[in-house]
Amino acid sequence: MNKLSKMLLVMILLTGLSACASGYSIRTDVEQVASAASDIAAFDLPAGYTADFSAQMMGYTVAAFNPGDGHSHLYLIQSTDEADGEKLASMLDEVVPGSSDSHTRMTVIETRPGMVRGQEVTLVISEGISSDGETYHQVTAAFQGMGGPALLVFSEPTSRWDQATVDAFLASIH
Repeated sequence: MNKLSKMLLVMILLTGLSACASGYSIRTDVEQVASAASDIAAFDLPAGYTADFSAQMMGYTVAAFNPGDGHSHLYLIQSTDEADGEKLASMLDEVVPGSSDSHTRMTVIETRPGMVRGQEVTLVISEGISSDGETYHQVTAAFQGMGGPALLVFSEPTSRWDQATVDAFLASIH
């Protein structure tokens, strides 16, 4: 399992395990999702995307959005622990094109420099196959959010993927 997959798996496990922890909350109310997202960054959602859920637990805030197609996802995840930023950046810096993970069925097709919130970041673009056999693309970037280190994960089926939309979304994050 590559470092990016491990990081995402850890965050998913934290979400699942923390359901039993005090202070855990998951919300689907549009205003609460928007509030959680605004704690991370200000941005313009891609056309058709709406609030899905937000969660806060163990020092992490998650804001999730989707266009209702059941296949596309946009996640913003922020930690209050500054050390997590160094870990995220380090893990993403070690991901190289061609590396793949059989568990997630994703292969890194490109890493390139980008800008998020006025910060230089490494954009990791991957391609994968969903559990129902659909090919999709994903861009991942670690950046400094408004309240701590953050991670952006934006996934869409290849048939829907539009690099101009991705670029416009990334440029809108401030």
